[in-house]
Amino acid sequence: MYIGYMGDVSFEVSPNHLLTPTKLSQGTSSRWQEHDLILKKPVSEFLGPGLKQTSFDIVLTTAYGIEPADEISKLMEMCEKGEVFPLIIGEKPVSENYWRLESVNTGETFYDPEGKLIHAVVSVSLKEYDDSNYKEEQAQADLS
Repeated sequence: MYIGYMGDVSFEVSPNHLLTPTKLSQGTSSRWQEHDLILKKPVSEFLGPGLKQTSFDIVLTTAYGIEPADEISKLMEMCEKGEVFPLIIGEKPVSENYWRLESVNTGETFYDPEGKLIHAVVSVSLKEYDDSNYKEEQAQADLS
């Protein structure tokens, strides 16, 4: 059963294939500026909302039809290339905006007797990518 995706990574559950996010954590922030005043406390100014963040683990194991090394390579490439993508979980978008991979960390690895990676837990951290400022960014790039 298909439950979502993150770029080229599909989250699925079936008797022979399991690739799903676990330990999902989400957060947001706000942006503030402090203005110093002489002999008075600083004045706080609300600038607007910050970017949302989310993180989760993905268990990759050959026992469920996954090649951990291939999936880790795909995730690291997405991160290093700066790809942005929709994040869909439970058949609905996590945000109205796209997301970018902030980090990919591999832990809990197990290898078979021949040295092939057969199990790994990958922790990914994502940050919201708001492209509403695209025209301004493109204009700056054209000036370069």
